[in-house]
Amino acid sequence: MPHQPLRRVRRSALPAAVILGLVAAGSADYVVARGDTLTGIARAHGTTVSAIVAANDLPDADRIRAGDRLTLPDPAATARADVGAVLDRVARERGWSPAFVKAVAWQESGWNPRAVSSAGAIGVMQVMPETGRFVSRELVGRDLDLEDVHDNVTAGVAFLQHLWELTDGDPELTLAGYYQGLRSVAHNGMYDDTERYVANVLALRERFR
Repeated sequence: MPHQPLRRVRRSALPAAVILGLVAAGSADYVVARGDTLTGIARAHGTTVSAIVAANDLPDADRIRAGDRLTLPDPAATARADVGAVLDRVARERGWSPAFVKAVAWQESGWNPRAVSSAGAIGVMQVMPETGRFVSRELVGRDLDLEDVHDNVTAGVAFLQHLWELTDGDPELTLAGYYQGLRSVAHNGMYDDTERYVANVLALRERFR
């Protein structure tokens, strides 16, 4: 197996509410001033209009008034929600379970698109540049920009599919191959940290269902 994705960003199992972004520890209140718009408020506070609407259950995004008090979502939670939407979309487009893909991405990077491991693995799915080139050339037929969230997730899911086919659809071997590399697994068996990785991802998958 010549193309082994190497990344070592650890994420321990977390409560489902935290994983799903339901705990808004960084949220804050904002009092609407005259002339404010939701677009301007969202831009100034690093969130999105849709996130503010959802956080405040607003019936009409165009009707806010001076003096209204709004809850502003934690920007980090908003970012995770945006990445989650990409993970969901790419997984479905490529015929994969969104829960499985989201679990891998959480274990790899905590859904952080700017994550870079000490080994050089990049982005949400922690894809090594060599693996990205292999996926671009052999699996998707176009150059992928691993710093782009959509392309990074596409690379990760396409590589998961490649490993799935090589392991005859064995989820544990697929995950072990993604983490350790299939050649290493074949020669050495699963390392202890690989076994923990596989167990963590499978547990996270159930939380993302």
